[in-house]
Amino acid sequence: MLTLRLGDRRRGQATQLRDRVSLELEGVPLLPSVDDADVVAWLHGWLDALRALVVARAPTAQVSLDAPALELCLLRRPGLTLELSVVCLDGEPRRVSGPVTIDLLELRAAVEAATRGVLRGAGAPALHLEGALALEEKLREATGRAVAPFSPQRHPAWRFFEASETASLELDDRDGRTMLVTRGTGSLAALLTAGALRLGGATSSQPPFLALMGALRRQPGRPLWELGLSLCAALHERHPGWATNPWVDALFVRCTEGLASVRAPTPDATPAPPPRPPAPSSRGSLAAVGSPRRVTLTPRWSRPVALGAPRGRLTLGPRVVTVHASQAAQLFTPAGRELRRAYAPRGVATTSDGLVLTATEERLSCFVRDESSARWSRNDGTLRIGPEARWCGDGRLLLRLGSRGVVVLEGLTGREAYRFDPPRAQRSAFTALGARLVVGTDAGDLFGVDLSDGQVRFRIKGPLASPWPVAPLKHDAVVVLTQGTQTVVARFAALTRGPAAQAGAVAWTCALPLEVAAAPVVVRGRVFVTGRHDDRGAVACLSARGEVLWQRAVPLDGATSALVAFERGVIASDGRGAAVRLLPDGTPAWVLGGLGEPLAARLAPRLARGTVLVPGASVRLLDPTSGRLLAATPEAPEVADVAVGRSLTIYTYVEAGTLTCFEPGAVLSIVG
Repeated sequence: MLTLRLGDRRRGQATQLRDRVSLELEGVPLLPSVDDADVVAWLHGWLDALRALVVARAPTAQVSLDAPALELCLLRRPGLTLELSVVCLDGEPRRVSGPVTIDLLELRAAVEAATRGVLRGAGAPALHLEGALALEEKLREATGRAVAPFSPQRHPAWRFFEASETASLELDDRDGRTMLVTRGTGSLAALLTAGALRLGGATSSQPPFLALMGALRRQPGRPLWELGLSLCAALHERHPGWATNPWVDALFVRCTEGLASVRAPTPDATPAPPPRPPAPSSRGSLAAVGSPRRVTLTPRWSRPVALGAPRGRLTLGPRVVTVHASQAAQLFTPAGRELRRAYAPRGVATTSDGLVLTATEERLSCFVRDESSARWSRNDGTLRIGPEARWCGDGRLLLRLGSRGVVVLEGLTGREAYRFDPPRAQRSAFTALGARLVVGTDAGDLFGVDLSDGQVRFRIKGPLASPWPVAPLKHDAVVVLTQGTQTVVARFAALTRGPAAQAGAVAWTCALPLEVAAAPVVVRGRVFVTGRHDDRGAVACLSARGEVLWQRAVPLDGATSALVAFERGVIASDGRGAAVRLLPDGTPAWVLGGLGEPLAARLAPRLARGTVLVPGASVRLLDPTSGRLLAATPEAPEVADVAVGRSLTIYTYVEAGTLTCFEPGAVLSIVG
């Protein structure tokens, strides 16, 4: 019989009843001695665990005790049984009891009896009304529903092994417990697998995850840090839920910061992004294309596209036009001939030059444009890739790892050079600045990763999500952190000329009263940000030191507005096709009205051949100086993406699954 025993010497008042607590099975205690515990907090923890197991049908749950630092880990087994393990976190983490099999119905009866005893005030001061009502409400939620048997899915056995010169780590998951992950802290039970940590000729008797955490506290060093990062990457591939689990996150942070602390502070030789060339003067030689006065757009071809996804994106290369989604891609020539159609359940990635990578349950393969055979293929059924891929120098390919991290592959062989999977993140945005990769996550973290070896050079913990790529500003970078009604703009050192330890230093932060802010734009040291304020669109301008120079309301839908730099100011547009040009002092130079309902995707305006392209239900070409309408495509509902080529060739993709190409039939320009 399982008993949740409480002492009879309760002292204190209200919700701070402190006494001895214990958990006994057939009279045998399962916990170390706990003589001074908060009884009410102890019962709240058990009721929360019962509610998770019974009502939410979670596979794992956890009950915590502060003094001593004990974690009671519960993991559901087939039927109505639970596996209980008691982990002590004082000093070196270790399992002090278990695993013991208990009955879920007996546990519910024991928790209910103990809770009702406290509510009746047996041998203790009575709880005040608020505390009693809270306990009663939780007890009703946890015990008011029938307990359903647990039927876990069958997962194949999984084994992880990694070794270095002085240490080796092995996890042997025979029953698939590492697939029973939850978002909260209750997943420690899923990490208590069989295996061993071997360090310096000695083998730990504790579960390998706990043994690794203890070894990192006792004798940290590069071998253990590298083992920890390898384990985090393997768990992320095992189940995406481990990316947001606080236990794995703690291991990742400890290992990342440890490796960064021992890295030699060598000067960063990464060159800063080259400055933008100055605008051509009106005097002197004539430009190849003058100031357009009128453009005629002619539809050249239209092709059906089948992606199997609601929204696709366009990528335009010199010889390839690609429509891609997370699991499918379709490639065309600029003349409209179909080159390849690809689908893969674990993701399809494409580059602008026509390289296609497909990830299936068995292998990762690389194809080039319309070639029938793969350039290379390797067995890898664990890699999940995103739709974006690009060359990052030295013949390497940079791919998105699912929707969170990045992975770098050798372009000729497909061998994995390294991967970076940020913790506590579901989505990330990355920007390549020279030889540095800046990764921002929806958890608010900013990481600076070396493209050459994948080492994390810095980590910045932000207060809000970082959904957009950063904008370079000399050797620094500007990032917009936005979530809900809050927006913060920050400038930090992305590239440094001095010691590497200076990388990641935050120069300034500035809070703006904007909602759903878009990606920042930097023009000659000034930072422009657009978003929504008081249910209207707004644009703010900041100096290089983070001072707000001005903020203007604009006639745009701030939820879909975006910016593009023009001369010393910006041009802003929204999903309705409305646009406005703002001069450096914030004065509007011209305004263009919208067409109707906004697009689902947030599309920024683009500059091409002396014109500005404004996306909307009808894609319009404007003279950026005067705002004069030069040409427009026929209106089409649900435009998903727009691309424009160097010769003003416009490609539009609508969600109905149609790719259309418009070419300029005639361009009348003033060249003198």
